[in-house]
Amino acid sequence: MTTTDSVPVDGIPPKRRGSLAALRHREFRYFFTAAAVSNAGGWMQLVAVPALLFDLTDSSTWLGVSSVATLIPAVFLTPHAGVLADRFSRRTILFITQLVHMITAFTLWATYASGHITPTLIILLGLVAGVATGFQTAAWQSFVPLLVPADEMLDAVRLNSVQFTLARAIGPGVAGVVIATLGTGAAIFINASTYLLVIAALVVAKPIQSIAPRGDRRVGEILREGSRYVWSKKPLRIAVILAFVGSLCGQSLQYVTPAIANRIFDRPSTDNAGLLVALGVGAVTSSIFSVALGERVKRSTIVIGSLMLFTANAVLVAVSSWYWLGIVAYFIGGLAHLQLAVALNTLVQGAVPDHMRGRSMSFYLLGILGGIPIGAFVIGRLGDVVSMRFAVTVDAVALGALIVYMVARGWMRELNTTRIDT
Repeated sequence: MTTTDSVPVDGIPPKRRGSLAALRHREFRYFFTAAAVSNAGGWMQLVAVPALLFDLTDSSTWLGVSSVATLIPAVFLTPHAGVLADRFSRRTILFITQLVHMITAFTLWATYASGHITPTLIILLGLVAGVATGFQTAAWQSFVPLLVPADEMLDAVRLNSVQFTLARAIGPGVAGVVIATLGTGAAIFINASTYLLVIAALVVAKPIQSIAPRGDRRVGEILREGSRYVWSKKPLRIAVILAFVGSLCGQSLQYVTPAIANRIFDRPSTDNAGLLVALGVGAVTSSIFSVALGERVKRSTIVIGSLMLFTANAVLVAVSSWYWLGIVAYFIGGLAHLQLAVALNTLVQGAVPDHMRGRSMSFYLLGILGGIPIGAFVIGRLGDVVSMRFAVTVDAVALGALIVYMVARGWMRELNTTRIDT
């Protein structure tokens, strides 16, 4: 049964406030800090490697292919990973996947430093990292609530989004400085090193595991149960669709920034750092309001506003040749991304029972991970075949039309649900 308004989550009255109380807990504080540093390193690499790939190929299509290689494995693996997150230790899953990410990043650095880097090798290493991401993401999202008491769960979920947002702002800026002074290889090496912090935080963390017993049921059976559950609950179904739309037409613009910087704003591909810094600053600004407001604003209002901001982001990029206006556009995109992510995250994690949370998150993340590579590839390919400006214009028009359709169908009201029963 699905209800709305102010029904408690697992018997706990919902909080109507923003709070940093989750940081009082040692396990969450360590994981929060390590994750913020590591994610900042990841954003450094997201500046360095796509710019390197674009310079090697002079093709925005290759940027799209890179996004596909990195994220498509996660599309196929994430639903199965959600089952694993509900049946096995989420900490163990994260420990293994972080090791794989670290090894992949150090391999990328070694091949670059030795002068043997090629576009194909970048794609192949991205594919390996994508497999690790596929197993990691659902476990990560469903691991965070286990680091704090149940009554502070939504605060922890919100702050997890905030730490990623802080990393999004800091990483590209640091990458710009590091690449300019020490080179691309240094940015890749720093990212590889930061995985050690997360591994250390996982070693000392002692989460309160609440995992369903393994039993004798097959993974396929459990996966089908999870898919039926998500599809039968209208709020969850809409959350997955919105996650897909937001990533398809909004987040995908992050992955073609070297081509946008070069072909629309006539700047070096490494000036994608400035655009991504603006994106991060916008997200940080947005996160301040998110933490302060808590749940005072309806999710439906936040989601509609976020999608409209994503549309404004694309429109400004499409109509201008001025780099500073591109900075403004990506700042707006950062505002949109954080608000949309927090609204949908708190719906899925806060309204779903723990034994279904991993699988529910996996299908939600499937929407995100499926939308980004498709959007990036289509924009990149259109950018090569027609023009990058035309590609971004198509993106803006498509998103605007989808917003009108979803609002007209009354989908947004379902997002205000606070409890979804099994």
